[in-house]
Parts: sequence; structure tokens; C-alpha cells
Amino acid sequence: MALPSTPTGRALLGARTALGISTLLAPRLAGKAFFLDPDDNPQLPVIGRMWGIRNLSLAAGMYAATGANRARWWRLQVAVDALDFLAVATEWRRGAVPGPAAGLMAATAFGATMLGALSVAGESAQPG
Repeated sequence: MALPSTPTGRALLGARTALGISTLLAPRLAGKAFFLDPDDNPQLPVIGRMWGIRNLSLAAGMYAATGANRARWWRLQVAVDALDFLAVATEWRRGAVPGPAAGLMAATAFGATMLGALSVAGESAQPG
């Protein structure tokens, strides 16, 4: 187990951990931070907690993976975040997510995609 060696990898690990903990422990507040209204969407805390667990699981994999699994894990991160971006864009176009919320969610997913893509080579090469 090793902390990410690249600055972008460490930033991504920190962001995933912070988002995971905040959404797991305070999903209504986290939803509001993303311009979502938990009063209009009573399912938001459940989905928020699921998203928190997902981010914490991804962070744990980033930290714990070694050898060939580490390379696969870091490539998977990029795919997951790119798919998140596409999901947000699709739901925004469908009118299911308001513009400000979609913008922040898309920016978060795009930022994670970029951090992951910039980290893949350096993190995958770490000895395990």
C-alpha cells in the first residue's frame, strides 16, 4: 500500500476521500452544496450515501492496489469518472438536473477524469 506518488494522484485521492466522507455523513448538506434540494428529492440522502461509499471505495483501491492491479485500478478510475460526466450531461439534456447542479457535477466529474488521466502513467508504474 502506498500513497499516490504524483501530485495529481494525491489530489484525486484527497478529493475522493473528502467527497466520500462528506456525502456519507451529511448527504443532505452535500446535496445542497451541489445545488440539489433534498426537500424536493427525499431520495437524495440515500443516493448521496451510496455515492459517498462509492468514492470511499475508489479511494481505498487507489491507496491499496499494488502491482498489475494498481495499473488496472488507476485506469478504471478514469473510465468511471468519464462515465459520470456523460451521465450528468445526459440527465441535464433530458431536463432532469438543473443547470447549476449539472454544471458543478459535470465539472467535478471532468476534473476527476483529468486528474486520473494525468496520474495513470506515474501511478501505474509504482512497484508493488
